[in-house]
Amino acid sequence: MTTQHIQIFTSADGKAELQVALEKDTVWLSQAQMAELFGTQRPAITKHLGNIYKAGELDEQSTCSILEHMAEHGQRYRTKHYNLDAIISVGYRVNSMRATQFRQWATGVLKQHLVQGYTLNQRRLQERGIEFEQAVNLLTRTLSNQQLVSPEGEAVAAVISDYARSWSLLQGYDEQQLAEISIKQLDMRSLHLNQALTAIAELKLTLISKGEATELFGQLRGEGLASALATIEQGFGDELFYPNVASRAAHLLYFVIKNHPLADGNKRSGSFLFLWYLRLNQHLLAKPVEQLINDNTLVALALLVAESLPDQKELMIRLIEHFIELRVDSPE
Repeated sequence: MTTQHIQIFTSADGKAELQVALEKDTVWLSQAQMAELFGTQRPAITKHLGNIYKAGELDEQSTCSILEHMAEHGQRYRTKHYNLDAIISVGYRVNSMRATQFRQWATGVLKQHLVQGYTLNQRRLQERGIEFEQAVNLLTRTLSNQQLVSPEGEAVAAVISDYARSWSLLQGYDEQQLAEISIKQLDMRSLHLNQALTAIAELKLTLISKGEATELFGQLRGEGLASALATIEQGFGDELFYPNVASRAAHLLYFVIKNHPLADGNKRSGSFLFLWYLRLNQHLLAKPVEQLINDNTLVALALLVAESLPDQKELMIRLIEHFIELRVDSPE
């Protein structure tokens, strides 16, 4: 397979350029190239990559490849290269001026490509629905209204990017739509109101001790929280309205954030209960919760839900469900 080299990024000071190998529909850089790009040393890149793979954020086999390159003296070498997913993940971790410039550039390019992707596929979108248009609009409104910067803003962009990539607008679009998860699961464990209130009370004490909350945090407003917890358990006859953990957790997060059952702290409490419920049902998930939903992803999802319009509810539910991989076999 022929490897092409293209330049797609130049740092603000003009001293660093990203000239990448283009192969297998993505771009590739070696550790040495990433160190030069981000203005750091190679051991730092090695450390960040190790942490990324150890945490399960990315799969090493699918994001790392041995590619051939030619040295200045003409000799050819085979060296590990890492694809764009790995490059971006490392770029979010490196603390340097160039890494910051790269993050700012990457976020802008991501939004540009999302909009262009929508424009190029407008006919298909008209035929198959307007979810992607809604996602782009929601991204713009969330970044603007929340005045997001640095990790939070990048997390929102990363969530939308992952959504767009999974929905595969530009490749395999027709075969890979994000459909409703219809898996039925048994032995789902319920999160009871007293458990939820105890958990929120503990969270409140922690936040108050850090100066990040007041006495209003977590105070009940009517029966909204009890209603949310009861609603996700409902069904008709033998049919459950929300037949699996992904559907229930997604609706729980949505209900708490959008219905404001608490006087203060609905996003933080909703996110906390969302993770609590997933951990309660870890036996029905394909991976540990920490590998499915990291902190940045959770912040981004909560912000997107908060900024979403009422008619975007199903879009948001499916977006959240997308991150929750369920077991397809019966747990022992």
